[in-house]
Amino acid sequence: MPQDLISIIFVIVVAILIIIGAIIVVMFFSLNLSYSQTGVPFVKSKKSIVKKIKELNILKPNSVFCDLGSGDGAFLYDLAKEFPEVKFVGYEKNFLLHLFAKIFNRLPNLKFYQADFFKIDLSQFDYLYLFLFRSALEKLEPKLKKEAKKNTYIISNSFAFKNLTPIKVLESSKGLETLYIYQL
Repeated sequence: MPQDLISIIFVIVVAILIIIGAIIVVMFFSLNLSYSQTGVPFVKSKKSIVKKIKELNILKPNSVFCDLGSGDGAFLYDLAKEFPEVKFVGYEKNFLLHLFAKIFNRLPNLKFYQADFFKIDLSQFDYLYLFLFRSALEKLEPKLKKEAKKNTYIISNSFAFKNLTPIKVLESSKGLETLYIYQL
């Protein structure tokens, strides 16, 4: 192999590694910045949660399901595939996670928005999915009581509200798989 070709391949490989490294660094700082702003780290909902929501048999056609803190969008994408007659909406504050969701999770019944969910109107949703620490749930509770419409279902992954009583709890011996179901 000629020396010039080896040099070109070497430069290309080094450039690719630098780009990949830069992307990893940006993602790391972006996720840490998001955590420092919201107090909620990015943790993906497990695929078993989609199955549990399906078993609940509460999602109705022409209803609107919202994930507050939708991360990379994979959870909502999986739900939207299972329930094509339901509209799914995700709100994510972190720009890179939001961008990832919009690029890689496309379905006609699925939309993602970059926004602070504390600043959106919750009255438009029939279902709210939350995978938030108790501290965030406590901050969100007054907003839910004020804005969410009557009979809205709230599905909280792993963490229960301090001052609300669930109508159903789907317990799991596995971590991050217990669901607390509320209806306002």
